[in-house]
Amino acid sequence: MTTPDEADLLARCFAGSSTAWDEFLGRYRGVLERTAQATLRRVLGGVREDDLEAVVEAALLALVKDDYATLRAFAGRSSLTGYLQAITTRIALNHLRSERRKGWLRFRPLDAVAETPAVEAPEAVDPERLAALQRALAQLPPRDRLILQLFHLDGAGYREIAGLLGISVNAVSPALIRARQKIRALLGEGR
Repeated sequence: MTTPDEADLLARCFAGSSTAWDEFLGRYRGVLERTAQATLRRVLGGVREDDLEAVVEAALLALVKDDYATLRAFAGRSSLTGYLQAITTRIALNHLRSERRKGWLRFRPLDAVAETPAVEAPEAVDPERLAALQRALAQLPPRDRLILQLFHLDGAGYREIAGLLGISVNAVSPALIRARQKIRALLGEGR
């Protein structure tokens, strides 16, 4: 939910106050940068400074374009930070799609993904099984890895995933099922 302070800041931005926009940037630019960085790292395994800057600038442009249309669309039913994260993630994914279509983007080799240090796992997890899971994840297409991470690790719901990936809510479940089937096949679990 929007706080009165956030609502006031947005109203001042919409009124054209440059000091309000500077305040907005001071508060939320870091959110945009961290979100872009996390998305790029999740998909590419690393972050190039020019990609990060391009995504943040595109997100800022999207927020102010057409007299703040994207910011005005914020209904206040969620946190402003969450809304900005969703927008930035979507823009980052669009940026990656665009760069890939141009042939400028190369996803890092699967070997590099497999060598990425894992988050410390609880002791109850079998280290061999965890290593097999990491190898299998590294073999998945980036979109499948992302949807599994959003749902299982980040705890995102179907609506949030749909918004971040630019797909319908009804398309999330089949995409998750396909990604799970692929990972099971790679792990040799034919369920």
